[in-house]
Amino acid sequence: MKKLIIVLSMLLAVSTSYSQLVTEKNLGSYGFGEKKIKKAPKRVYVNKFIVNYQVLSSGAQTSTTGKTRAEMAVALEGASPEIMQDITDKSYNRMVEKLTSAGFEVVDVEEAATAEMFSEWTRRSGGSPSMDQLMGFVSTAPTGFDYFVKRVTKKGKEKKTFFDTTPKLSKQLGDIPVLEAAINFQFVVIEGNSFINEASKLKGTINYEIPPSAIAQSAEGILGGGTVKTSPTVARVVWKGGAAGAGALSMFSFTPKKSIDVPGVVESKKLKEYVSPSYNYNNNPYSPIVFSTKKELNVSHVVKADTEAFKTQTEKALNEYLDFLVDDFIAKSNG
Repeated sequence: MKKLIIVLSMLLAVSTSYSQLVTEKNLGSYGFGEKKIKKAPKRVYVNKFIVNYQVLSSGAQTSTTGKTRAEMAVALEGASPEIMQDITDKSYNRMVEKLTSAGFEVVDVEEAATAEMFSEWTRRSGGSPSMDQLMGFVSTAPTGFDYFVKRVTKKGKEKKTFFDTTPKLSKQLGDIPVLEAAINFQFVVIEGNSFINEASKLKGTINYEIPPSAIAQSAEGILGGGTVKTSPTVARVVWKGGAAGAGALSMFSFTPKKSIDVPGVVESKKLKEYVSPSYNYNNNPYSPIVFSTKKELNVSHVVKADTEAFKTQTEKALNEYLDFLVDDFIAKSNG
């Protein structure tokens, strides 16, 4: 019996490693004018390649009368920013190699810098993981990859334009396709409730995944309710902008239909914090101090990632996601 259990465990591990994570069932596609891109030059500019990895999330819930307040802060252990940067670098280089092997010229940043819209933008360089872009996430751009942003704040946050300027960029670069990818990996979502009995409750759902949109949470915010920001997960190709203010002639994109599970990295579970005027419950009373976003934060829960699984499964999922876009781009360009 013991031997059977060991064999079944090994088979499960092998199945997890080799089964496809990103599929047509969990990744949605959207586009227009897709067949027209076969007329585009066999040149492409990578305007954005950002991978965000969640390492921290905190939430707060105050009762309706303000008598109680529940707080939860969850941190990820076992995956360093250096590991995350390495995954991003490998996936980007793999994508570029796939494009060039298919006969595409990947336009360099020096040529892109000649675009009129970039004349007043700020040039940035990848290779340095940052926690200044999205609360609780380590943001990475590939080492050796330079890109442009509208501006950078004094705190180091990169600011975008309100309107989609990518069709305009395609036009200014000589009507070549522009590729963009912003992929998110997330391990926790925190939700709160308040009750008539003056109680406050928080629930943390632990599951490592690629979400349709990253949820960045902080316990700090107005009215004691914390702060929540989102960042969509999307990879797309845009080609040939029209007249000023008009959209692209051709565009196709891929985004998750629902959260895409990346198994084997963390243990999926629920965390709870419950506070009432007479009772306080924490199902994992562990409060170390971690350094994040340039200040100290008390962490109520630590989630441990399997380091090797984080490396292999994250890279696998990222490559599979990008393959959908790149393979589709190559096929449509070849008619």
